[in-house]
Amino acid sequence: MQGLLRAIDGLNEWTGRIVAFATVLVVLFTIYDVGSRAFFSRPTDWAFEVTKQLYALHFMMVGGYALLHRAHVEVDVLKERLSARLQALLDVIGYLVFFLPFLAVLLYSGYNFVARSWRFGETTYGIVAIPVYPIKTVILIAAVLVGLQALATFLRSLRVLTRGETGHVA
Repeated sequence: MQGLLRAIDGLNEWTGRIVAFATVLVVLFTIYDVGSRAFFSRPTDWAFEVTKQLYALHFMMVGGYALLHRAHVEVDVLKERLSARLQALLDVIGYLVFFLPFLAVLLYSGYNFVARSWRFGETTYGIVAIPVYPIKTVILIAAVLVGLQALATFLRSLRVLTRGETGHVA
């Protein structure tokens, strides 16, 4: 079990570090586009659309990384004052009542959304028709990564509850 949890953590750690480079590309493409406007009075036809998609890629794909590093919004002011077992109980209840149903809806709706985009060969509007279906596919990939990290967090919290172990809960 510990090996599975480490593998999930490693996958999200690796994904977060790799996808962070999308931010660098967003900055470089934006500088290029602004420079083209300022120096040549000719903005690019593609830079805005590409930077939007790269930002979407970055925003969605770091969800599991953020969950791994406890960077998601929580009411830490209250939770940190509780015992490890009570914190774990809140995590288990929260994941079962809120997160699991949300993830199920996201996967179901996301699949339909992505399948429709692929079926129609969806592209952006404008001069340059950039395919949209690859970035929409990222919705499902990101949901799986967040779901895996949530599973790891859930199992760690369950272990704290059942065995009284402490340590890395998130």
